[in-house]
Amino acid sequence: MALPKMSVPQYMVTLPSTQEQINMRPFLVKEEKVLMIALESNDAAQISRAVKEIIVSCYDLKDLDTLTVFDIEFLFLQLRAKSVGENMNIQIKCQEEDCKELTPVSINVDDIVIINQEQERTILLDKDTGVGVEMRYPSLELVSSLDMEKLDSIEGVMDLIVKCIDSIFDNDNVYNADDETPEELSSFVESLSSEQFKKIQLFLQEVPAVYYKADYDCKCGKKQEVELRGLNSFFT
Repeated sequence: MALPKMSVPQYMVTLPSTQEQINMRPFLVKEEKVLMIALESNDAAQISRAVKEIIVSCYDLKDLDTLTVFDIEFLFLQLRAKSVGENMNIQIKCQEEDCKELTPVSINVDDIVIINQEQERTILLDKDTGVGVEMRYPSLELVSSLDMEKLDSIEGVMDLIVKCIDSIFDNDNVYNADDETPEELSSFVESLSSEQFKKIQLFLQEVPAVYYKADYDCKCGKKQEVELRGLNSFFT
């Protein structure tokens, strides 16, 4: 005899980058198990794969890899809120050098925001020639393909910048990055001045992300203010 099936509620969630409405269901025990195993591993790559797998299972999405990282972060937090509750309990380490005590902090998912969502993606590099770049936000596919250890090196930063250029323009033309070779794009970036290069670096440092500012009192008696940015910050 077939066992009865439980009804599962459905919710509509707005995708931050496009304002598209997407249907979602809460994750089930089998999916929560995948997440818990990943969290216990403390492996960032495994956690990322688990988050991706759960979102694919619970959202009506055709293509996940093209979504921005902050889309993925937002979708997961909304999914978690509807699945296990709006409040997240995390441990935050004291910032005082002589303390480092862990303090439990409760965060309501509704209080987590996306910062820098109105960030300008067009960067003018030279006023005289009108040369500039139109940047694209890093997608999940791009971030997953990167060697995260290399991102601390100039080579890794260069690689990320090249892959996030959407187009290059001047006073007369627009050059689609997809029509150029990686070597040509790298050569363009290498031809920039230090000041111009920093403008593009700043864009990547300030891409939209989920964000929460936690204010709490540590057991050592010191008031603490900690900024949590990016999904991994909420898995501590």
